Amino acid sequence: MLATRLCTKSMAFGRGLASSSLYQSRKRRALMYMPGDDLRKMTKAASLDLDLAVLDCEDAVAANRKSAARDAICDALNSLDFGRTERGVRTNSVSSGLLEDDLKSVLLNKTQPDIVMIPKLDSADEAKFLNSVISDCTSKPFPVIFQTESAIGLINLHEIIRTLIESSHVVPVAIVFGADDYVSDIRGSREIDAVVYARQKVVTFARAFNLQPIDRVYIEYKDLDGLKFESEKGFGFGFSGKQCIHPSQIPIVQTAFSPSVEQLEYSRDLIRSFAENQAAGKGAFSFRGKMIDRPTLLQAQNIVDMFEN
Repeated sequence: MLATRLCTKSMAFGRGLASSSLYQSRKRRALMYMPGDDLRKMTKAASLDLDLAVLDCEDAVAANRKSAARDAICDALNSLDFGRTERGVRTNSVSSGLLEDDLKSVLLNKTQPDIVMIPKLDSADEAKFLNSVISDCTSKPFPVIFQTESAIGLINLHEIIRTLIESSHVVPVAIVFGADDYVSDIRGSREIDAVVYARQKVVTFARAFNLQPIDRVYIEYKDLDGLKFESEKGFGFGFSGKQCIHPSQIPIVQTAFSPSVEQLEYSRDLIRSFAENQAAGKGAFSFRGKMIDRPTLLQAQNIVDMFEN
C-alpha cells in the first residue's frame, strides 16, 4: 500500500517526465553541490554534464549570507538553462529554524527547482513539519531528497520514511548519507570501516521503500584514483550515486555508477540463457562456470534495467 501511494504521488512531478516510473528511475549518479550565494559557480553548474546540481543554502553558505543565497538561487533558477541536469536546492535543516524561509523562497519562486534536499532530517516530527511547510507553498506534493546525518536520524530512519510516504505533500525520492556529520555525531572517523553499518542501513532502507541511496562525499577531491575505487565499491554496495564537490569528480562518479559494457553483455547473455534453460525445464544451471538460479537472474536484470533507464 505504501509503495502504491509513492507511485501515485510521484505522477505529479518532474520537468519533462511522462510517467511516475520514469520519474522514480531518473539517474542521480553524481550529485554536486554549488554555493547558493555564488552565481558564477551556479552558472558553471548549468554547463556541466551532470545528473543533479544542488544549489546549496546550507553548509556551503556562511550564516550571514543565507538571505543572499536564497535570492541568488531564485535568480539562477529563473535565468539559467540547466539542460538535462536536474535542478535541486538544499535548504537548511528543520532544527536550524531556517527551513521555512528557504522553502518558501524557492517553492514560491517564478521557476521552482525540480527537487529539494532536506539535510539532517532526524525524526518523524521533523518530517511532519516539512510536510506542513511544503503544503503552505504548493497545492501539489513535491519531490524531496533527505539526508541521514546523525545517530538518531539513523535509528529513526524507518519511521521517517514511512511518515514521508504517508504525508500529503512530500514524495520522498532518495536518501543521502551525510558521513561527515554522522562520524562527528558518533565521535568516529572517516575511515570506511567506521561507517559500514550506517552505509548499509541507508542502502537497505532506501531499497526497501524504492528510494535511491546516495553515498558520501569523497573529500580528497584531487585523488581521482581513490574516488574511482570508492565509487566502484559504493556501486557494489548498492548505492545508486555519490555526492560530489568538484567538477573533476563528475565523470568518474557517473561512470562508476553505470554498468560497464562487459557487465551489460554478460547480463544479457545470462538472461537469454536463463530463458532457454527454463524452456527446457531446467531450474538451476551452469553459465560460464557459475551456478545460476532466479536470484542471479534478478541481479542481471538490475544491470540491464540500469542501462535502459
